[in-house]
Amino acid sequence: MPLRMFPIILPLVAGGLACALSLSHALALEGGSIDSNADPTFAGVGSLTLATGGTFSGVLIGSRHVLTAQHVVGATSLPSQWTFNVHLASLASADRSYTVTNIFRAPGFTGFDGNEPPRNDLAILELSRGVAAAVAPFALSLAPLGIGDEITLVGYGGTGAAIKRRGTNLIEFLDPEPGPAATPDVFAYDLDTDTPDQATVIGGDSGSGAFIRSNAVWKLAGINTFSWTDPDVPGTGAVRGGGGLIVSAYTPWILATMVPEPRAWTFFASGLLLLGLRLAGASRARHAL
Repeated sequence: MPLRMFPIILPLVAGGLACALSLSHALALEGGSIDSNADPTFAGVGSLTLATGGTFSGVLIGSRHVLTAQHVVGATSLPSQWTFNVHLASLASADRSYTVTNIFRAPGFTGFDGNEPPRNDLAILELSRGVAAAVAPFALSLAPLGIGDEITLVGYGGTGAAIKRRGTNLIEFLDPEPGPAATPDVFAYDLDTDTPDQATVIGGDSGSGAFIRSNAVWKLAGINTFSWTDPDVPGTGAVRGGGGLIVSAYTPWILATMVPEPRAWTFFASGLLLLGLRLAGASRARHAL
């Protein structure tokens, strides 16, 4: 299916989409429900505010590191222009805002040409100090996403304030298609009725997280980077949705950039150990046949 893709950050979207978004109600995501700031589960999904104006999204993946979309920070913005904000109600005001000291942009960002999914649209922000211990960083999911997997979306798009929403969706598309010679690094979903609280992304949700629940632990499986419409479906009912980058496909760059965050390496080492044990078990099973 040919998809017309757009970054989900208002200053950069195509004119028609920007016009449509400007008429949207001021709530994060579209669909889903408000995520209470009293609940610490997704407190590590914070808002990114630009000194010259604008609110976007980012995900805490280490005590001092935030993962977001590269097109949010652009090619030339300075760390001093950005602040990462967490909104857990139990925190003192001094523990809710964190200045940025470094921006690390993934090499090879392909940008948006209107049809091809963007690659390497990731950036890591290094904070001046560790985020309060009550706000836990998210572990990175080492498992690839698959068609039909349920994800939970959490973001601040459209709010311009300390209100985030959460909702669910199902993975509908992967690019490239899985196969012996290809590992998908882009996922996408549409907006229909697959889940009761289905949601999609709107302007400002770039850099927000797509999460999966594994063994009772919420893990970061994707970063939302674009919205899309299907130009082959005419009228106001045109098929649309969102998508982004699969974290497991970018784990080597993420972890190399975060050095020396010990907690992140602990997450990674634990994941590799589990993966090694599973592969060993699978190998034994094959030999037993």
